[in-house]
Amino acid sequence: MFESRVICICGLPGIGSVGKVAADYLATALECSTIKPFFSHSFPPQVMVSEGLAELMHGELMRPKEKKNMLVLSGDAQPLDVVGMHELAGNILQAIREQGVTDVITLAAYVGETNEKILGTATDLESATALSECKIPLLRSGAIGGLNGLLAGLAPLYDLRGFCLLATSSGADPVDVLAATNLLGAL
Repeated sequence: MFESRVICICGLPGIGSVGKVAADYLATALECSTIKPFFSHSFPPQVMVSEGLAELMHGELMRPKEKKNMLVLSGDAQPLDVVGMHELAGNILQAIREQGVTDVITLAAYVGETNEKILGTATDLESATALSECKIPLLRSGAIGGLNGLLAGLAPLYDLRGFCLLATSSGADPVDVLAATNLLGAL
């Protein structure tokens, strides 16, 4: 079902940073290079400093060195307000559509009662069925906040299919590496 598709895997900071950790791992493992940065006036008012160099907070759309049917999106932060979040989500979805992407897969955390390590959701019945066929239990109710929810949810408005994979997390740890590892396994 996904052989002729072009996917963008998106992982942005959130609960336990699970999506960001998984996306950053993919970006490193697949030797990705940045093809487009994203800036927002709604990012937190600070810069990131590494080895003495200050850089504006931003997101990065990246292309793996050897995979032509995949992009990876990661970032330093999510916008602090609703308008900024919708604006950035629209900019990202427009940019990935222009890159030929057909499917957006966001990575996030799920905090709640479940025995599952991974849950999934999709924006259409065929895609939800595909998740079930891949042995990914569907999230039956609830809400997915932030850009990880918006990117998947707004995808159909840009003629894209939207998916969200959620790793269960207690939400207590600032970085939940086990949950991020579970997301990578599901991918």
